Amino acid sequence: AAVFGIGWFTDRFGTRRAMLLGSLLNTVSLVLAGRSQELWQLYLFYGGLFGVSRSAFLVPLHVTVGVWFRKRLGVAMGVVSVAMALGPLLLSPVVRYLIDAMGWRNTIVLLGLASGLLMAVCSWFIRNQPEDMGLEPYGKREAAGATRQPKPERRPVFYRDDRPDFFRYAARTKPFTLLILIHFLGCVSHSLPLTHVVAMATDKGIAPLAAATILSLMSGFSMASSFGFSVLADVAGGKRSLALALFLQASGILILLGSQNLWMFYLFTLVFGLGYGGEMVAFPILNRQYYGNAPIAKVYSAQMVGAGLGMAGGAYLGGVLFGLLGNYTWAIWAAAIIGYLGLISVLT
Repeated sequence: AAVFGIGWFTDRFGTRRAMLLGSLLNTVSLVLAGRSQELWQLYLFYGGLFGVSRSAFLVPLHVTVGVWFRKRLGVAMGVVSVAMALGPLLLSPVVRYLIDAMGWRNTIVLLGLASGLLMAVCSWFIRNQPEDMGLEPYGKREAAGATRQPKPERRPVFYRDDRPDFFRYAARTKPFTLLILIHFLGCVSHSLPLTHVVAMATDKGIAPLAAATILSLMSGFSMASSFGFSVLADVAGGKRSLALALFLQASGILILLGSQNLWMFYLFTLVFGLGYGGEMVAFPILNRQYYGNAPIAKVYSAQMVGAGLGMAGGAYLGGVLFGLLGNYTWAIWAAAIIGYLGLISVLT
């Protein structure tokens, strides 16, 4: 929910200040969470305040990279996406060791202090746009030369960055509503198997440790596709790459209907992971292709609200259907159908 407020803050005060604020909230929330004595305090400081701090990095980073790069935007977005996935993958064993060595409370406090300081230092060097340093966006001249005389029928009527209140203007365009809907449908579709796939595997008699490797493999495939689909979106366009990602995601979910052995779940991780990793990275590029160089932090934040609702809704939907029916068959069908609905929305 806080992501929309962060989008407003970013458009008004800039990425640098938004990320510095996020660094401060990160440290405060984790230190307070580590000193919690009651369950409600943990919900408030970790579930609430720490969640707000995360949103201060998600939207501003993607929006700012889009300002700095006119050429090779897909490569730049791919690097950011891989880095965001690589952090948890590399640091998870370290966190596990620290918890065993010093307890979860001291670990959370240490992580809050160390990560907040490191992010604040990095955020200090962030500049909102190249012009702040007397530079031009990378590839600006090449991009201008390539699009000097666009075909009138190919130029979107909503490609305007000279409006004083661009968000209000963009909110009246068709892509604004559709991109929120696509975010919601795509996240409902992938959050359901992400939350329940280990339980699906153990229900089929697969050992819990082996079932846990499904998520590890999925992370690896999605990390690779995050970079690949970012480059694809830059070359082929955000719409085509997003359509392909949603097709792979929904089709991969259907593999779960016949999954009885571990290798079939691994096949699911391959197809689904490639689609899941490629879905989110197309959106920042697609927004820039639609809305040009306008201040789009609030526009993108509105889409991320749809994504957050979808992530929560998909996980809950899987649990409800399993509770009612005693198996995951209809939950799998629901996730796949919702994913295909997202694909249809992309194609419109």
